[in-house]
Amino acid sequence: MNISTLGVNIRSLREKKGWSLNKLKEECEIGYATLHDIENGKSQNLNSNNLEKVAKALETTVDELLNLETIEYHVSDIADTLDTVFESDELRLDGQKLNDYESKFLKDFFKAGIDRIRKKRDESK
Repeated sequence: MNISTLGVNIRSLREKKGWSLNKLKEECEIGYATLHDIENGKSQNLNSNNLEKVAKALETTVDELLNLETIEYHVSDIADTLDTVFESDELRLDGQKLNDYESKFLKDFFKAGIDRIRKKRDESK
C-alpha cells in the first residue's frame, strides 16, 4: 500500500520537531499503532477528531496535514457569485446533497430575487 499524503505529512512534521512516534502518541493521545499505520501506509485515514488532535500537537492545521488548498472567493457581483455556486454538483442542505430539482429551484429563486431588485432599480430611475 502506498503511503498517503497524510502519512507523509505527519512523519515529516513529527521529524522536524525531533519527536519519536511515541512522543507524538503522548502529545495527541492517539494509539501508537494507529499513528504507525498511517505513517507507514497500512491505513489511509483518521477520524476528524483524531486529525484535529494530531494537527494541534504538530502545530499545524488539518488542511495542511491533508494538503488541501484553501480557495478564497471575493464577492463583487452577487449574480455572478450565485452562478459560480450553482455550478457545483456538491451543494448540500442540512448535510444532504441537493438533487438537480432542488438545486434548480434555489437557483431560480435567487435569480427571481435579483431580477426583482433590478426591475425596482429601473423603475426608480
